[in-house]
Parts: sequence; structure tokens; C-alpha cells
Amino acid sequence: MTNKTKLKINRVVIKKSGKDAYNEEFHSGINIIRGENSTGKSTIMELISYGIGADIKRQHWKNEALTCDEIFIDLYLNTRRFLFKRPIEDEGSKPPIYMKEGNYEDDAKSLDGWHKYGYKKTENKVSFATRIFDLLGYKQHVTAEDDNLTVHQIFRLLYADQDTPASNIFRWEPLNYDKDSMRLAIGEFLFGFDDLSIHDLRQKRQIANKKFEKIDEELTSIYRILGKTNINASTKEINQEIQLLNNEILIIEEKIKNNRIESFNFSDEKLKAEAININKKISTTSSNIAKLENEIVSITYDIKESEDFLNSLEFRKSSITNAQATVNYLGLVDFEYCPSCLSRVTDSKKYSCCSLCKTEINASVINESYLQAIEQIDFQYKETSSLIETNKINNSRILARINVEINEINKLRSEFREINSFTDDFELNLTRFASEKGFIESQIQSLSDKLELAAEIDLKVDEKLRLQHILTKIDDELSRLEKNQYRRKNKVFSEISNSVINILSKDTGTEDRFSKAEKFDFDFAQNIMLLDNRANFSASSNVLLKNSFHLAVLLTACNDKDFRLPCFTMLDNIEDKGMTQDRSKNFQRIIVELCEKINTDFQVIMTTSMIDESLNNKKYGVGPYYNKGEHTLNL
Repeated sequence: MTNKTKLKINRVVIKKSGKDAYNEEFHSGINIIRGENSTGKSTIMELISYGIGADIKRQHWKNEALTCDEIFIDLYLNTRRFLFKRPIEDEGSKPPIYMKEGNYEDDAKSLDGWHKYGYKKTENKVSFATRIFDLLGYKQHVTAEDDNLTVHQIFRLLYADQDTPASNIFRWEPLNYDKDSMRLAIGEFLFGFDDLSIHDLRQKRQIANKKFEKIDEELTSIYRILGKTNINASTKEINQEIQLLNNEILIIEEKIKNNRIESFNFSDEKLKAEAININKKISTTSSNIAKLENEIVSITYDIKESEDFLNSLEFRKSSITNAQATVNYLGLVDFEYCPSCLSRVTDSKKYSCCSLCKTEINASVINESYLQAIEQIDFQYKETSSLIETNKINNSRILARINVEINEINKLRSEFREINSFTDDFELNLTRFASEKGFIESQIQSLSDKLELAAEIDLKVDEKLRLQHILTKIDDELSRLEKNQYRRKNKVFSEISNSVINILSKDTGTEDRFSKAEKFDFDFAQNIMLLDNRANFSASSNVLLKNSFHLAVLLTACNDKDFRLPCFTMLDNIEDKGMTQDRSKNFQRIIVELCEKINTDFQVIMTTSMIDESLNNKKYGVGPYYNKGEHTLNL
């Protein structure tokens, strides 16, 4: 079954001061931007990737591009047609993308229906990467902000540019951001090896392992110090000592009572009033505890109800996604005859009408667009999640208040016991008992002071055990998932290897090893390609090898339903690094020959200054051939 994940550009419009600096239509299949060197072909390629959400690094911006104001991209994401609009701002800035359903001709000038998405998610809005992934049917596993897949990261594999070394698989990225884990995640995700769950687990393992090593080092240092003292290191041991000392205090208090001439008989009105007051405080505090406990029950119920609502929102979003998948599949069926009247179905290019019966669709009967539906669900999800978090915080605060109230009751009860045991007849032993009690209380205070350190140690020990459990669980799950992907990996790697070798066998260059190649390998994490275990050839041969790999990936992806690569690639370096005309033109013909065998919708956008004569036409070309002195951007 063929790949149904699609990205296809219909039109690119670049504006300057309200006027068109570039306005060209693109088509399914092969699209060639052709012209002499330095006519701005790469500028258009860069701006296309930028308009869909990729970054342009500071040193890669062309001055001509920076003079423009905004770019419109009319494109299909799967079977739905959208219009993207993105401002062109100063180098290094990351402006938002505005999206709406529709096409450039009918919808660009309308102020209605636009949805604004920023580069990064906010409290109330998802990022444009998340929304585009939603529209492509990608399910994201969200990890740390810097480890999430973005449109920019996806284009590192979809777009082969001129500035990246020809020996690299992925588009160049500054070293600070070019992580091997991210390259591995991009490749495994687009090739259908991983839905980002493995990437998510790897990131969680890395974070958990760093925390585990830090805590282990801290505990080792603490135990090294405590080993030279007699200080107990656990709260359990210290609390046991405190409990024994409290029991001794109770015994002393009982002795004090027994040595009284008589127990408190309320003959002293002042003591009686104080006892009654303390009793009232105990009663009030107990009532407060009961009310707080009722609040906890109520909040716990609210949390459970909100969590159930979150589950229902997830189900609704999943249902919308599944419905979109059904539309994507059925949208590919072509009817030659009407299933109702058996009449031949005629083609219609009219926008917004049924592809079968040609009836114009009445937009007023549609309550919500696909974008609006998922926007509403996202908003409700964030609001409910925020409410749950607030309730959990309130729960914690109430529990803390309950502990405070319980401590107050214990204090009041102690005061009441002292009043109840007090008489006017002071005995000689009272001083001795009070001294013993004071000494024990000082011991309790000393142990209580040590509790803070012991509690910190206990927390670290518990956290270390928790992290060890997490690491074991992650390792087990990683092992299971990686075993499941092993067979598919071998299949895909083998198909791509055979395809690359087939492409290289058609090369007319002077690289003898290409015609005799037996095995092609590639490694996402290391960002390398190997032909018969060799990584580097002549500069022009490296260029051909890299483009052969990207072409092989597209050919394999189009015919594999499990690929997430959207049947789309951009090649801006097929004749870089000293490529000869004959070799370049031959490779262009190879691209056309192999792509004509693809039996699903796809799109290749490429540039050349050495166009093969058979391809220099409207069937394959986009816009005119740009002669020396002309420029793609009409400024």
C-alpha cells in the first residue's frame, strides 16, 4: 500500500511592498527551478522551506530575500488545502505562521479565517509545528522543549541544500543544536521506525540517569562524612529515639500527678476558666480539621471529574484524526462512473465543489472547520489541565493546614494536662521531675534539629530508588520497542541500499566504485553515508551519492504506507562541487525515469543551472529559465 502522508505545494507568492516579487504555480511530480548561476534559485528554495516553518540561519539569508515582506504558500497537507502566510523579518527572528483553509486565489485577501501560530507553544496556543504535525496526522510525544521535533528539524531531511557538506545526510545545524539523538529521532520518525515513543524514552532515560548520578554522588559524600560520627542518618531511627523520650516524659508527668495531694478540682476559678478556654480551642480546632477534610474530598472529586473530561477530549481529538484519516483514504478513490446513475463522471476544476457529483458545497452548513475543531479541543484541554493543577496545589495547601491544626491540638492537650495536674500544694519532688523533664525535652529538641538533615537524606535515598526503578522500566521498554522495529529497519535499509546502488549504476561519471558498488549504509546518529564501508569520494561524487540517497528515500517512502516522510523532497545541490554538465544532465534524467514509476502523488522541487534539454519545458519547469542578469525575485 502506498504512503498517504502528503505535502504538496501548489503556489508560492513572495510579496514586497504589496506587490508580487515572485508568483509561480507548482505541480505534482517533478518541479525544476532552472537558470544561470546567481539568479536566485537557492533563495526561492530557502524561502519555501521558511514559509512552511523551517529556520533560515543568520549567515544563510540572502539580502534580496530580506527586502521582501511576506511569503504565501498554497499547499496540500494530506487531502486538505491550506494557505500559509509568514512575515519575512530580520535575520535570526522566528516570526509566526498564519494558516487558513483555502487557496491563494480565493482566500489570500480575506481577513477572516486566519489562525496565528507562534514558533513556540504558549499557555493558550500550540506552536505552528504542532499544528502542522496535527494536520499531517503525526502524533507527537512531547518531551523537553529543545528535544521536540519541529518543522525545521523535519526539513533537515527533506531539504538537501548547497551549504551542507555533501557527506552529511542532514542539513547543516550549529553544533550547539546538532544532537545525535535529534538526528536519530528525525530519521526514525520519518522512516516509520518510531512514532517518537522511543525518542521520548531515550530523552527520559538521559534525564533520569543524570539525576541518578547526581544523587548517588551526593549520598556518597554524605555517608563519607557521617561515617566519622555517631549521628543516625535516617528519620526512622531518629523518630524512634524521640518516641522513647516522649514516653519517658509521659512517665514523669504521671509521677508528677501521683505526687499531688489531689488532682485538679477546679477550686481555683482562674485555672478553671483557662481549662474551659483550652477545651473550646480544642473543639474549634477539631471542627476546622473536619471542614478541611471535607474540602479535600470535594477537591479530589473535582480533580477526578476534570481528568475524566480530559480523557473525553483526547478521545474527541483522536476521533477527528481518525475521521481525517478516513477522508485521506477515500479522497484518493477516483470514480469513472457515478455509483447512483451510472453516468460517466466528468472532470471539474471548480473550487469548493463535490469531486463526484459536482454540486457546489454550501459552506454555511459547516459548523466548524477542521482547524477550528482542534483549536477548541486544545483550548479546553489547556483550561482543564490548568484547573487540575490548581486543585492539586489547593489540596497540598489544605493538607499542610491540617498538619498545622493537628500540631495545635497536641499543644493544647499538653497545656490542658498540665493545668489538670496543677494544685496549690507544691511538693519537693516537683523540681526534680521538672528538671528531668527539661533535660529530656532538650534531647528531643536536639534530635528534632537533626531530623531536617535526616529527612533530606531519606528523600535522596527514596529518589535514588525511584530513579533506579524508572531507569530499569525505561530500559525494559526500550529493549521491547527496539526489538519490534528491528525487522522493519532491516527491510527499509535493504530497499534504500538497493535503490542507491541502482541509481549509482546509471552514473556516467568517472567514479569506478559506483558501478561496482555492493552495499550502501547510512547512520542517522552519526550523520554519515557509507558505500562499501567508505565515507568519502571526490567532491562531485559525494554530491551525487547524497542526492542518490535522497532520491532513493523518496522512492522507498512513496511505496511504503508506514513511512511518515510526506512524499516530498527538495534538492538544491545536484550539481554542486564541480559537477560536470553531462553528469548533471544524466542524473536529472535518472530522477525523471525513476520518479515516473511512482504510483502515488509526490513532489520533487529541484534547481539546476545545467538543465537537460528534454526537461526545459512547462511539464517539469517552474517559471521561466532565468538568464544571466535576471533574478527569481522581481525587486
